[in-house]
Amino acid sequence: MFEIGIIGAGKIGSGIIKGLVEKNAFKGEDIILSDVSESILNPIKSKYDIVTSQDNKEVFSSSKVIVLAVKPNLIAPILESAKDMDLKEKLIISVAAGVPIKFIESIAIETAVIRVMPNITLSIGYSPSCYSIGKHVTRKNEEDFKKIFGSLGSVIKVDEKQMDAVTGLSGSGPAYVFLFLKALTEGGVKAGLKEDVSKKLAIETLYGASLMAKEMGKEFDELINTVKTPGGTTEKGLIELEKHSFDKGVIEAVKKATKRSKELGEVYGKC
Repeated sequence: MFEIGIIGAGKIGSGIIKGLVEKNAFKGEDIILSDVSESILNPIKSKYDIVTSQDNKEVFSSSKVIVLAVKPNLIAPILESAKDMDLKEKLIISVAAGVPIKFIESIAIETAVIRVMPNITLSIGYSPSCYSIGKHVTRKNEEDFKKIFGSLGSVIKVDEKQMDAVTGLSGSGPAYVFLFLKALTEGGVKAGLKEDVSKKLAIETLYGASLMAKEMGKEFDELINTVKTPGGTTEKGLIELEKHSFDKGVIEAVKKATKRSKELGEVYGKC
């Protein structure tokens, strides 16, 4: 019996394996991974010494915890394929955006279900993972969940109604950050820096600022004022960002991504 079975070898599924094995939270022999594509499975199998299968039912039958790391539209057919199996002693963890717990419970009858939204940084063990629990989840189930996703970053319990906003912020957030880093780097290049120097400065600046915000625990406006001086260079830059509605653009990005997550879940609304 495998400790963890993962269905879906995409970015999140493979990222979970990378994070768990490279952080020595689990061994490769503790994990089984399934996907329809053997060409996708083979490199992961070779690199992390895990068992792989093209049969999802093998994952359901041989794993204590099953992680559904697939697109929302695949959740129903995957669960239906295992409908004749007894899953009451299993824990199902779903990372599918927009798919409510009650929908999964309607197919996997009397099975413990946890819905989680991590982000791609779980592959380096630094993802915040917000989760909500179903009606059959026990304390042991929750501990097993935390053992897995706590090894990939932090875990934060939220009401399920907040999961769409979590998706819009932290689920999609790394892409917004990467876009900011790209722009910061290009700005440095246009100001006269070599690209490699500009990129390093951008990344290290963001990293340091993030650590400072976390460790000092101050309001963001207060932190901004620790950098800004009247008539100085930072103030001029901030005025330009405001002129281009930088903050409003970020806010709208989170709102639009949240709305899309809700739209993905509307198909399951009658469950």
